[in-house]
This record gives sequence, structure tokens and C-alpha cells, in this order.
Amino acid sequence: MAKTQKKLDDFFKKPHSHVEPEGLKEYISDINKGVDPTKLTFADRIAGFFKNLVQKVGVYYPGRQKKEITNKPSTFRRKLHIYYKIAIKKFADKFNFEAGVDILDDTSVLYRRNKVNKNILIVTNFVFILFALIGNQKPNYIVIAGFALVMLIINTTLKKIINEEPRTLLKQQMAMYFGSIYILVGSFGVYIKLRFSAVTFDFGTGIENDVIASVVYSLTDASIAQAGYILIYFALVVIALYQDSTLLGVLFKWVFALMTLIHMFIMYPLLEHASSILEIYTYLFVTNNNVLIDILLRTLLLIVFYIALYSSVSIGEMMNNRRKEELVKRRAMEIDFKAVVGDVFDVIGVFNSNTIFQSKEDAHRVAELASRLASVLGLSANVCTEIYDYSVIHIDKLTDLSILEYETKEVLNERDYQIIREKTILGSIIIKRLQLNQKSEDIVRAHFEKTVESGFTERMKRVQRSQEGEVILLAEMYDILRQSRSYKNPLKHKRVMDLLQLEFKEYFEPYILDRFMKYQLEFQTFYEKYKYVG
Repeated sequence: MAKTQKKLDDFFKKPHSHVEPEGLKEYISDINKGVDPTKLTFADRIAGFFKNLVQKVGVYYPGRQKKEITNKPSTFRRKLHIYYKIAIKKFADKFNFEAGVDILDDTSVLYRRNKVNKNILIVTNFVFILFALIGNQKPNYIVIAGFALVMLIINTTLKKIINEEPRTLLKQQMAMYFGSIYILVGSFGVYIKLRFSAVTFDFGTGIENDVIASVVYSLTDASIAQAGYILIYFALVVIALYQDSTLLGVLFKWVFALMTLIHMFIMYPLLEHASSILEIYTYLFVTNNNVLIDILLRTLLLIVFYIALYSSVSIGEMMNNRRKEELVKRRAMEIDFKAVVGDVFDVIGVFNSNTIFQSKEDAHRVAELASRLASVLGLSANVCTEIYDYSVIHIDKLTDLSILEYETKEVLNERDYQIIREKTILGSIIIKRLQLNQKSEDIVRAHFEKTVESGFTERMKRVQRSQEGEVILLAEMYDILRQSRSYKNPLKHKRVMDLLQLEFKEYFEPYILDRFMKYQLEFQTFYEKYKYVG
């Protein structure tokens, strides 16, 4: 059964409220209707079958475990793998639309898209030249060289517009339209060249004059021309990468008109078969309706392709706008977040400096006492270490809460967020530690000033009522009782032990206090001889 489905008993394990869960109501309603909500449908089983299949054959599937590497690769292979990954990353970055881009900056976004599309145009130029070379039995190298020169001039101009300082949105928009028109015109030009060269093949003499050779050349010729035809669709895809529905809509009108002319006068040269509108009508609708059907199907395919591209671009624009809105909200929250966190950390610092009586030596002495008490209670070494670290965290880690270096940053990256998040978690731990310290002071003072009442006792017992909390509380109260305060004088060890048993026993579990009493001489000796070494 899928993990997202529940058995009836699952609804009763951890009720979140006294109100009957909606999921349980739906579940019981389905059962009353005679429907088994946990029953897998045919589609569920088919999906499960394909998931298991791709996992068995080793195809990537989300959640699939990586293979364990048993043998360590050699240094050479490891370096080669690293260089390979670096090369792949650099190559991928050239075609990555979001590498180092602030999506709220329209100029920066369009600049990056122009850079990526310019890299695509460089690759496309090689394809154009290759098609110009292979699309003729006897290519005219002067024409091809001229074509290459025009490409070089256009690409150099495009590069200058994109990179010229000051970088403005208007320049980037001009580069976008310039590059889009260029790739469209180039694809049309390559196709027309291939189409005209296709009808001028010279079969030569000898065996190539036979029917088989003619058919082979004709098929090869048509295939090359058809590949050039596909370049027009490729140009539309490249234009769609700008994620600008307005640009795509404007250029498609021209593409539609030009494609119609190409279909009627280049792919099927109607002027060679008819010279008037009436003759063209007769040729298409009467004598050669298969030509009309082919033109209509190609036009329909172009329209469907445009609709798919336009939908994709519109969805991309919508998602980008949503991302911008969310990012604007996030930037606003960043400012509030940094301000709130900074204020909280300042409050922690002020509270710590004005209300905590502990010095660094006092804090570490309490930590040692608490850690030793945890040890005699039979707690693990790891827990003892954690108790020690927690006991001194409000003294040793307070300076780590500063976020001054991030308050001046306008934009926080993920690493900044992670660091501030870690500091925030540390701040919450320090607050709890300060609460425990204040609790010990409040308890001792209330008992000495005779202000203890049942409400006070119960309220104090609810604060951090954990085994580790009580261990630190006992160590801290012992330390406070041994020291001087404004409301009391320092007490001897025996008097402290009597008070712990008579006045303060209700704040601790009996086994914790009993263990402390059993090893009291060790704690007394340690307290009187303790010297802090920073």
C-alpha cells in the first residue's frame, strides 16, 4: 500500500485536536458507499510496475540509492574526473539562463538571456555554414565565404550591443530583437538556398545517368532540403528561450506570412505551372489537390507548433512573475528578519550582562559539577559532554550571535541564510539556558525571602522539567547557595546540603537529589579546589 494512504487505525494514533479529522470522515464515508479507499486502481498498478521496471534496469528514478564505491579510484582518474566535471560545469554555465542573475533586475535577466542566445547563435552559425557546404554538389566557396563574413559582422555587432556600457534595458531589448530576426532570416536563407540547389543537381555522365542514381540523388537532395526546413522551427525555439510572448507573437506573424510564400512559391513553384489566379486555383484545387493538402498540413503544423511554444513561454512568464513577486516579498522579509534577529540578540546580550551573576569561572564550575553529576547518574559520555556544553553556552557562545556583517548586505544568499539560521538556533538555546539560570536564582531568592507559595512552586517546576535540566539546576543552585548574594551570605557545604533536602527537594526527582547526596563529599572537594583555566 502506498505510503500516502492510511489504514483506519492510523487516524487514531496521534489526534491533533478534539475535532474529528476530515480525512477520517471522508474515509468512513467512502466505506459506507462500498468503496475501499486503500484499493489500488489499475492506473496505480501500472505506475508502480513502470517504477519498479526503471529501478531494476538501472534508469534514474527519484529516490534511487547511489551505488557504493568499494575501490578508491587512482589519483589520475580522480583528477581526470574532477577536470571533466569542471569542464562540463563551465560548458553548462554558458547555456544557463540563471547563472549569477538577480531576477528582479530586468536588465540583468535580459542581458543573461542575450549572452546565452548569442552562444547558441555561434553554434547555429556553424550549422548554417555546414548546410551551405553540403547542400551543393559544387559549392560556391566565394558565396559561402561572403555568407560567413556577414555572419561574423552580425555576431560582432550583436556582441557589442550586448556588452556595451552603460548596460541598459533598451540596449538589451534591441539585441534581443536583432538576434531573433537574424536567426530567423538566416534559417530562411539556408532553407531557400538548399531548396534551389536541390533542383539544380548535375547528375553528370555514365552510370549516374541511370534511373537508380537519379532516384538516390533526388531522395538525398530532398532530405537535405527538409533538414533546412526544420531549421526554421529551430529558430522559433531559440526565440522562445527569451520567454517573451510579445516578441514571439510579433515575429510569428512574419514567420507565418513568409512560410506561406515559401510553401506556395519555393517548395511548390506555382508560378512555373500557372500564371494567373484562376490557373493557380485550378492547379491546387482541381488537378493537384495533394499539393494543397501538403501546404495546409504544413501550415497547420506550424500553427500548432506556435501554440505549444506560446503556451510554454506564457507559463514561463507567469512563473517568472510569480517568482519575482515572491522574491520581492522575501527581500522585504529579509530586512524584517535581520532587524528582528538583531534586536533579539541585542536583548539577549543586555539580559545576560545585567541579570546573570555568573562569571566565566562560575559558569565552568557549574558545568563541571553538572557533568560529574550526570556521570554518577550513569548517563553516557556524550550526554555528559552535552550537559557541560549547554551549561556554559550563555557565557562562551554569546559573542557568536553577532550579525553585523549581514545587516549591511542588501541581498542574502543561501549560505547567509544558513549561517543566520544557525545563529538563530544558537540564540534560542542561549535563551533557554538563561531561563534555567534565572530559574535557579528565583528559586533560591524566593526561599530566602520567604515569598514561596504553591503557585510559584508549580510554575517553577514546569520550566525545563527534563532530566538534563534538573541536573544543571541542582549544580547551579548548589553553586548559588555557596556564594554571596545581596539577599544572603555564603553558606557552608553542610548547610547547603540540609537546605537542598529540606527546602528544595520538591524541585528535583528523588533519584537525582539522592545521587548528589551520596557523592556530596566529592562535589564539596571539587567546588572548593576548582580553578578555571581558560
